[in-house]
Amino acid sequence: MPQQTEPSANTALANILRGMMHGCDIHAETTQTIVGHAGLQLDILITATDRAPVVIEAEFMPAYTAEKEAEERLNLKVNPDGREIESAIALRYPAALKDADDLDLEIRNAQLSYCVLTAPEEDGAGDDDKDYDRFPESGWLEGSAADVAELARLVSVPQRTVNAAASALEAGIDSAVGVLNSMEKQSPVAAREIADLLGMSEVPQTRRMACAIVANAMVFHDRIANLHSEILPLNRLWKTDTDNPQGKVTGAWDAILEINYWPIFAVARDIVNLLPSDAAARILEHLRTTAYRINSTGANVAHDLTGRVFQRLIADRKYLATFYTLPASAALLACLAVDKLTTKTPSPSTGEGWDGGDDSVRPEPVEGHAEPSQGIDWSNPQAIANLRVGDFACGTGALLAAVYEQIATRHEQAGGNPASLHTAMMEDVLYGCDVMPSAIHITSSTLSGREPTVGFGGSRLYNMPYGRQSDGTVAIGSLELLQSSSVMTLFNTNDPAMRTGSAGEETAASVLVDVQDEAFDIVIMNPPFTRNTGQEGTHVGTANRAFAAFNASDADQRDMGKRLTSLKRGTVYHGNAGIASAFAALGHRKLKAGGVLALVLPLSAAVGLSWQNFRDLLSKEYTDLSVSSIAANGKDMSFSSDTGMAECLVVARKLTKSEAPAGAMEFTSFTFRPQKFEHAAAIASVMTSPKSVRNIEDGPYGGTPLLVGEERTGEMLIAPYSFDGTAWSAVRLSDSSLAQTVYALSESRLWLPGLLEYVELKIEPLGMVGKMGLYHIDINGPAPRGPFDKVAASPTSTYPCLWNHNASKEKRIVCEPDSQLLVRQGLEQKAASHWTTVSRSHLNRDFTFGAQPLAVAFTERESVGGRVWPNVIFEDKRFDYTFTIWGNSTLGLLSYWWHSSRQQSSKAGMTIRQAETLPILDFRTLTDNQLATAKDIFDDFRDRDLMPAYLADADPNRAHLDKRVICDLLGFDHSIYEAVRYLAAKWCAEPSVHGGKRRPRGASLII
Repeated sequence: MPQQTEPSANTALANILRGMMHGCDIHAETTQTIVGHAGLQLDILITATDRAPVVIEAEFMPAYTAEKEAEERLNLKVNPDGREIESAIALRYPAALKDADDLDLEIRNAQLSYCVLTAPEEDGAGDDDKDYDRFPESGWLEGSAADVAELARLVSVPQRTVNAAASALEAGIDSAVGVLNSMEKQSPVAAREIADLLGMSEVPQTRRMACAIVANAMVFHDRIANLHSEILPLNRLWKTDTDNPQGKVTGAWDAILEINYWPIFAVARDIVNLLPSDAAARILEHLRTTAYRINSTGANVAHDLTGRVFQRLIADRKYLATFYTLPASAALLACLAVDKLTTKTPSPSTGEGWDGGDDSVRPEPVEGHAEPSQGIDWSNPQAIANLRVGDFACGTGALLAAVYEQIATRHEQAGGNPASLHTAMMEDVLYGCDVMPSAIHITSSTLSGREPTVGFGGSRLYNMPYGRQSDGTVAIGSLELLQSSSVMTLFNTNDPAMRTGSAGEETAASVLVDVQDEAFDIVIMNPPFTRNTGQEGTHVGTANRAFAAFNASDADQRDMGKRLTSLKRGTVYHGNAGIASAFAALGHRKLKAGGVLALVLPLSAAVGLSWQNFRDLLSKEYTDLSVSSIAANGKDMSFSSDTGMAECLVVARKLTKSEAPAGAMEFTSFTFRPQKFEHAAAIASVMTSPKSVRNIEDGPYGGTPLLVGEERTGEMLIAPYSFDGTAWSAVRLSDSSLAQTVYALSESRLWLPGLLEYVELKIEPLGMVGKMGLYHIDINGPAPRGPFDKVAASPTSTYPCLWNHNASKEKRIVCEPDSQLLVRQGLEQKAASHWTTVSRSHLNRDFTFGAQPLAVAFTERESVGGRVWPNVIFEDKRFDYTFTIWGNSTLGLLSYWWHSSRQQSSKAGMTIRQAETLPILDFRTLTDNQLATAKDIFDDFRDRDLMPAYLADADPNRAHLDKRVICDLLGFDHSIYEAVRYLAAKWCAEPSVHGGKRRPRGASLII
């Protein structure tokens, strides 16, 4: 048969995409569509209401001109409405398709390569003097026709448009807040009533939230006005203030509520009704202009828009420690979670073909937790209706919305209509709980706004009881479900069935939150990170800051803490890990066999000792476990907005009865966090594609590159579940060969990058060679626990101690005690007992690599160790010298870094218990001559200054120390020493070491 042509391939691809992109108009080989360019032919044009048009320019390989033609389509305007083409996809067909017998079938099964070009956010040249942004920056994405459909959908609402709309919304809210602030002085009663309505304190943040809720409703009003003839658009409701905007708007919203749309308009209508008429007129005029600006951008289809703005406004974040999951991060986590849904509860055989619009035939929810069967048919809306997805700390609903998006996309790619899922998704599938009434409002608004033309009854979104209750008891929000399947909660404002009267009057009844154990297919959360530890700074005097939100009294906080203690039995909750570990326990309880747990957690969840029970739980009862982190600094090392700390994504599937725990897990360290939805989709696609990933046991050859096109976006590494006994340390790595080296070292093998073979080097946990001294609270904590008071040092101190950091006095391995201890009256015997733990060796508990040189300090006099310098006790006093030089050598620094928490930019830390498992050289295996050599090396270095650790590779004294330790003490040859120095350079290049700090000019590797 004759060869297939590009037009025939374009026509076939357009037909395939048409079946995957419901609601889109897709045309192949189209002309007469570009304003001012009659006859210009587009290979494939994709258009849809409220979305920017997307063009695909495609050729058979080698496709020399596809990208150039895609570039030429940018910024052209499409008939008939003149919308600009903001994104164009350049696509390459495999050359083999020219000989296809069934072109449609073979394109469906083909691996296509493609990139997307996007007009820059501002006028002017893009990267490399190009008038567009390219994704990926180099190379090509690889995927199926379904992946192309997903990319086209994502770029049809460019992030820059969403950003512009978000800025417009926030500006409009700010203008309205100015009016409300003035009103607060003149009408304090109204301000108080609005705060009560939202369940918040009467503070400026609450007024911003109120205005945001009204703004959200006004944006939505204009979206649905064209769908209902009885609803006038905002620009026709009133002309001047004398037209009574307040009455016009509330009347219109009453009419809207007669149709449905309760989640969006009920609370907003109540707020407007509480406003004095003059303030209402000015606020509504500001927000009408805002709604027009937002809807004119075309970004109102982006489910993330209002959620992102609302999150910035939520009160009490300093205590609740809830931070908005960034849109691309939410998309990535949701994609990874849904991808792991490889086992699902069987769908009933009845109801096939259900379209989601008739409650009489919609399948009933499946109760219980039967053993799952393989697979889920994404084309079957009934199977999807039987899914259960829960977020018990839902905030503004970013994660629930992202899961909804993933489920809808898979259904659409399977040929279904996403709108057919909406009723079941809202009524049965999606469960969200939060303690903030305003957060529940925006979650319900975000989710219901996805399909504004599809109605539904009650939702599964609940405002959970929190704080002191009317009966005198206390409640702790969703955590009440730790030992229960149901909770009586606050009135559910999302459920019209729970209201009476045409105006939507609320009933006084509470709502029973029924959240069955082992009933959920996905539990996805970014829980609060708050801990009731670290009572410092603004938290001094807080009784229990884990429960200090909403102006809770000290008594309330203490009782809430006791309530959690009573509910935590048998769970993985740990007070030092914080509230997040309680939510992790809750997720485990609610998840069914075969279900997926997907969490955004602080990085301490991977390396903190207080999280060990959580890690043990996953190792025993889960499989298919992946942990993702970001090897960056500052805000770029978190997946949430504004946390300022490193985070990780933990995704795992709960074992079924027929499965055994997996012995290994997958670590992914990103170079940067995903910036856009298309980035997240591409990264998730690469992560979930079948491939061979290098193991940590394989030797120091690095991980498997995570490539998006030709861009290296991170590395992947397989490691045993608990390969060092306490932590999942292979996180936040830019170079996985460091992990492989230190893993081998912990196994008593010195295997260095660049060397084919390893040498034996006996390594043991610190607790096997010596023992740690006292915890600082046991030294000067409240009596009778602490027998000492700490005061300034004196030359004649009886009880000297090394307590705090002082960078100017810690440049050398020998340090002077900075404090002394005074014995408290009546505690002399306890003080004498404690003093028996003194030593000369001290371990740095809070090591800032970017500022401090020492992991280990030595004091001439035996001293007590304080908060940041606990002492280490060895029976053989010669070990003090050996520990000091080993700990400050490159191998000692690397072991410390690997074993510590890396949650802050360049700051590492470990608890005293954690330090007991720190891998160190087993000094007990050294000969007397080696120990004497160690003392000689110590004496050689006692008066030498060391640079901060992040410059270990460029420090001549550190290089000399390495040489003496490697060659003189351990007896290895010069090649081993050189490899250690190259290892130092790798280590110093890690973001978690340098913390983004600029290296001094001329600082380079010294060998």
